[in-house]
Amino acid sequence: MSEAKSEIEDIASASTSGEQPQQNDQQVVATKNTKTPDLVPKKHRQRLTEEKKSSLEANPLILEHASLESVPQHLEKLMKQYQENRKMPAAEWLTLLIYLLALECGFVEEEIYAQKRHLLQPVPSFSSFHALNVRLLSEQPAKYEVLFNDTAYSMRLRTLLDKHAPGEASLVAALQSRLMAITLGDQLMVTLSPAPPSKQPGYSISLSIGRYVLSVQAKNKPIYHRFRKLDELSFELKQNVFQPMRSQQLMQMEHKLQPSLLGLPDELYHEIFRYLNKSQLNVVAKVNRQLQFYSKEAERKRLSGGRS
Repeated sequence: MSEAKSEIEDIASASTSGEQPQQNDQQVVATKNTKTPDLVPKKHRQRLTEEKKSSLEANPLILEHASLESVPQHLEKLMKQYQENRKMPAAEWLTLLIYLLALECGFVEEEIYAQKRHLLQPVPSFSSFHALNVRLLSEQPAKYEVLFNDTAYSMRLRTLLDKHAPGEASLVAALQSRLMAITLGDQLMVTLSPAPPSKQPGYSISLSIGRYVLSVQAKNKPIYHRFRKLDELSFELKQNVFQPMRSQQLMQMEHKLQPSLLGLPDELYHEIFRYLNKSQLNVVAKVNRQLQFYSKEAERKRLSGGRS
């Protein structure tokens, strides 16, 4: 009892002299440093949520849907390999974009195909885009020849088909083509021709270099910030060059063409769209750039009194 009484007197005297027990000091410190999540300001919590959401957003799959803030992985992968060549001519940058669109349409450079064929996935005749193939092929530098004092670019391409495609030499030759891009002033003439001795026609288009590739590189910005109107570029090349060539090759090999709305001849679009009213045409025009073009053509012919 005497020991307990003396201990109580010691604690009482410490409190009157302004000193606190060591255990109480630790509890006060722990209370000051601990902050529950409920005490985080509401604005701060909302900002963190928005940042987390934006980081989870997936990149677009194709160049047609690219923007300055988000680009497809195959564009980013290929451009990283040319970071040291920022002084390349704008025409050569445009050629690299054309190469990426060729990959999206089921084409591959011949030499890269020989190296990576065992890793490539089969592409059925009713399709052309395979995300895994495109990403794999974009990890390799584009194989092309630079000709005529850096004014022309040549590339050998091969069309990918499914695993049941025949392997005869004549049919394999039907899948080969040559892509040529020639600089003429501020225009780039792009031609995709069947490999000799084929007598099938080729497909060409003229592109304005400055319309799609800026001549000035912004400081501390990725290379792809120089690119503009990739949706338009994608539509023009796919509609006028790559899709017609692939369809021609499939017909030559007696394969079925793409059974989709985007694989129809021009005449059928006009026949179908003439049954749609203005409101329905506006809905169809929002699908993509190709259907937007045919929707506007149908509406224009209807207003002019022609048969749409």
